[in-house]
Amino acid sequence: MNPMNEDELLPPPTGPGLSADRRRQLRGHLMSEFARGPAAGARRIRLGWVALPALAGGLALSLVLAGGPVERGADSTRPVAAVVLDRAARAAEQQSAPAVRGDQFVYVKSLDDWAKSEGEAARDRELWRSVDGSRRELLLLDGHLPNPGGSDEHGEPEPVPYSGIGSYAYVAALPTDPDALLARIHADTAGLGPGPDEEAFRTVGDLLREQIAPPAVSAALYRAAAKIPGVTVIDSVTDAAGRPGIAVARRDGGGKVESQWIFDRADYTFLGERTVALADGSTFKKGDITGQMAVLARAIVDQPGTRP
Repeated sequence: MNPMNEDELLPPPTGPGLSADRRRQLRGHLMSEFARGPAAGARRIRLGWVALPALAGGLALSLVLAGGPVERGADSTRPVAAVVLDRAARAAEQQSAPAVRGDQFVYVKSLDDWAKSEGEAARDRELWRSVDGSRRELLLLDGHLPNPGGSDEHGEPEPVPYSGIGSYAYVAALPTDPDALLARIHADTAGLGPGPDEEAFRTVGDLLREQIAPPAVSAALYRAAAKIPGVTVIDSVTDAAGRPGIAVARRDGGGKVESQWIFDRADYTFLGERTVALADGSTFKKGDITGQMAVLARAIVDQPGTRP
């Protein structure tokens, strides 16, 4: 993991300029702080908000080191994670709200490579999920039913109508206040998973992967995720389709795997997700990608099987 470049996170602020000497002094101090500590792959730098004037010559510092020396540890990059997720939220807010009817379907096409432990190759995954949850979803893998005999890709019975967590109706009704939204997810997932924070992070990730949400809800999901303890940033990753991005990540409760949500570095749209081993195991070595996916298309369609 490389240290964050704050020029890539925020647009230049406005305000009076500084002298050339002062610009050089500030930039030199910032770069020397970034250069401290062990190898870049192990650094986690605490950043904070500071309003600085615009610097002439193209140099713009919207984030600077705050609180003294470089700190390390699970929470030390949390301010940067909040910035990345806020940028994703602001990008979502700029999207137009889709016109959606209850009898329609959410279509999501992705490139999935979750079965690495079984040696399976990446495959196209297409999901049609009922907007109001009243009709059965349709799942195709590489254009075919996972199991023509009536089971899904995991051997479970064929999907039935579903209106709970994960449906469009559920997502569209979520609060748009991040605190209220996070409280709702905690309440709806109480008792599930290894712990409330990990389960909340997983649930938000599930909604990002396979749903379309109203812009205000999408923005609230990102800002709610920023409030979950242990969220960090990895500044250089690629998704399952090979697209470069920046990731917001969180370790699982056992500290063996890290889940990473990947965003486009330019416009902060959600690209996909991957999981990375944090320790050697029987199947994977530390640093191996244990599973990954990339979202290729999303749309609202009238019938399952219809493509945009």
